[in-house]
Amino acid sequence: MFNFLIQGILGFISLMNNFIHDIGLTVIFFTIILKILLLPIEFLAFKEEQKIKKIQPKIKEILQNYKNNLEKQVNLLNKLYQEEKYNPFFTITIQFLPLPFYLGIFFALNYLLKSQEINFLFLGLIDLTQKNLFFVLAILILQFLSLKDLPKEQKNFSLFLMGLITVILFQFPALFSLYWLTNLILTLLERKIFAKFEKVFI
Repeated sequence: MFNFLIQGILGFISLMNNFIHDIGLTVIFFTIILKILLLPIEFLAFKEEQKIKKIQPKIKEILQNYKNNLEKQVNLLNKLYQEEKYNPFFTITIQFLPLPFYLGIFFALNYLLKSQEINFLFLGLIDLTQKNLFFVLAILILQFLSLKDLPKEQKNFSLFLMGLITVILFQFPALFSLYWLTNLILTLLERKIFAKFEKVFI
């Protein structure tokens, strides 16, 4: 099943590149299309994220006031979740749903790099088979800017994850970095749009 997903992504990217004739632009347009397809899932994830932000102070208060009474904690948290219509398991599921697609893209791009028939010069200038410091720095800056709206409790973990992703990307050819940079830019734009219509959606 997973191999079918990889082959599907690989075939779609190859087909697009037959028309665009620039693998860098192809990856960018492919990322935009995938983002549009995953929009409903990411919108649901955004809604759940806003719910947890809203009730976070109440959760913290319950955990502090009843730190020596686990049963009371659980009962009050369950009651709070029911009142706010928040389901932690649903939130986790929604956040992990796009993961197979992201893994599929990673393997598809890896296969793509082995092709002898593709010109890997992006815009005729940037060799996407080599590492590219500019792409990695751009990712690092955008990820850092995306942390400003996060609660303090999440920032430390996000900083660690951000550093880990950056280190990993620096080890791979620029084709991966270009995909991740495009995805990151689209995600930031997407979240700004969601936030603008937050009162309507939530």
